[in-house]
Amino acid sequence: MTFDRAEASPFAGVPLMAWATGRSEPTRILRFAAIGGLSTLIYAALTLALSARHGPGVPATIASMAGYGAGAVFSYCGHRFVTFMSDGAVGFEIPRFAVATSFGFLLSLALAAGLTDIAGFSASMPVALSSILVPALNFVILRNFVFVAASR
Repeated sequence: MTFDRAEASPFAGVPLMAWATGRSEPTRILRFAAIGGLSTLIYAALTLALSARHGPGVPATIASMAGYGAGAVFSYCGHRFVTFMSDGAVGFEIPRFAVATSFGFLLSLALAAGLTDIAGFSASMPVALSSILVPALNFVILRNFVFVAASR
């Protein structure tokens, strides 16, 4: 169920819930941050649970890919149903979401390679930049390229 305005929500009498279920940009940004945070926790928890050091002995690279994949699935579902409340075609949105997710992943790799391997900065520099740039760019890409049906 989607609503055009927070006042049309069944939570209209509950100020925080009415605000959180609204369609304004600030509410989307709040929901985007919550979904992104949860998908990051899923990634980290699954990666650590599977890794050789903490779990059944899966190599770290494989564990990381499994964690990233699980986080991406949660992220797509969360952003589709919660952040953007989209009713667009799944066959249209999933490939575009995959491109957006890949773009963010490649940007973080490029920052790490460029700033640490080439420029010699500490690893914290690309992590900090990625933590700011990737979510900001993802929000814009998801709103304007992936979940365009919800933006109308």
